[in-house]
Amino acid sequence: MKSKIVNNPDQWIITRQGDFVRIKDSLISVETSLEKIREHLKKPYKGIVRFQAKTSEQISKKRYDKVLEEVNFAYNKLHDWIYDEKNKDKIEIIKHVYNSVHFDNNKYGKNWNTKWRIKGLNEQKILVNEETGQVIYNAKSDFGSSLLSKIWDREEYSIPLPKETKPKEKHTSTLISFHGTYGAGSLDQMAEKFPGLKVIHPYSPTLQYDMWHDSKPAPGGQCKGWINITGDAWEIMEQDVCPDNTQINYDKTDQSIHLDYPQLMRSVAYVNEIVEQEITRGIPPEKIFISGYSQGGLLTLAVALTSQHKLGGFISLCGLLPCRDKLLAVTQDKNKKTPILIINNSQDPWIPFWTGKKTYEILKNRGYNVEFKNHPGLGHNWKDEDIINFLERCLSQKTIDEAQPNQKNEKKQNSVDSQKNAFIISGIFLLIIIFIYFLARWIFNKKAI
Repeated sequence: MKSKIVNNPDQWIITRQGDFVRIKDSLISVETSLEKIREHLKKPYKGIVRFQAKTSEQISKKRYDKVLEEVNFAYNKLHDWIYDEKNKDKIEIIKHVYNSVHFDNNKYGKNWNTKWRIKGLNEQKILVNEETGQVIYNAKSDFGSSLLSKIWDREEYSIPLPKETKPKEKHTSTLISFHGTYGAGSLDQMAEKFPGLKVIHPYSPTLQYDMWHDSKPAPGGQCKGWINITGDAWEIMEQDVCPDNTQINYDKTDQSIHLDYPQLMRSVAYVNEIVEQEITRGIPPEKIFISGYSQGGLLTLAVALTSQHKLGGFISLCGLLPCRDKLLAVTQDKNKKTPILIINNSQDPWIPFWTGKKTYEILKNRGYNVEFKNHPGLGHNWKDEDIINFLERCLSQKTIDEAQPNQKNEKKQNSVDSQKNAFIISGIFLLIIIFIYFLARWIFNKKAI
């Protein structure tokens, strides 16, 4: 039994009880659209085959996708799902062998510091493979693997913690800025413009990236990113986009480009963790801002639609609305009135202008407070002045907590005014009664005479 674990370590979840759990093959699913795109990319285009074969991580990933989506990508719920009696036929479980299983570090531990992230605190700690979704819970026992012990104890064995640019003055607001593919794009400079602003720059995992741009980067390679995208953007642009880069058959694009929804939602869950940490540190949700460049822009818009908190604002730089059918089916209304800035440029060779424009139209039609900017001649980039102006407007808005004292004062003043008005009305009414009394006496006395 132990050999099944050691020979295929990427197929097993380790629970807090020290059990090894494998989701059965019957729950593995691969989207038909993704398989069609992969088959298309296997055909030579300009003499180049753009997809060779699935990586071991991509094979492993499909074992976890369906179940994680079922529990809404919440790993505590996944642990409960494993031990739910109704799911016993969906899993294979090997109990109480954690201490006696020793992994081949070269086989099980490759790329730990680029793919695995430590989440949670103390006994609630978990290790998550951000590419596949595999999870190792902090088992209540001594560690059977020296490698796992190192990972729990030393952060350099996992994806680094976010970089933080501290505010120059008292910390009053936070900007969480997500980089694009290859780790490009940063807004650390905003901390210089806003003295009370802390900028958090999270690090993505390294993923298999199957996106092509003609014969250029990421030809079935590994790179930093939040979500794997499969397809060839330039091939679609050549076939479908008008010369002014503004029109396209959107449905056809969906059949030619695949965005990985489970990976996207794992990244969204990570964003939510950072937001919760900032709230526990005393920053009001309305003073927390999310921004992202390129792939980070996709992540930003996904958070805007699904966050449980009403945040301060969202900035998508050269991004688009990803997996829109699935996202729009699970939207929350918390941020419908929250300002959203979308910037896409007409000369962008990587994210076509029309994708940003279409994103703007979709959100606008659904009642979101969205603004669209385009800089003719500018490529896959942005102008800081747009972000500065946006943040200035957003930061000038008062939070609920800040507004409450004013609301209390207004209520108090209204109460005082109401009391004054009631006193005046009562006085007038009393004067009218006195007047009527003396008028009646005067009439009665006159008649008596």
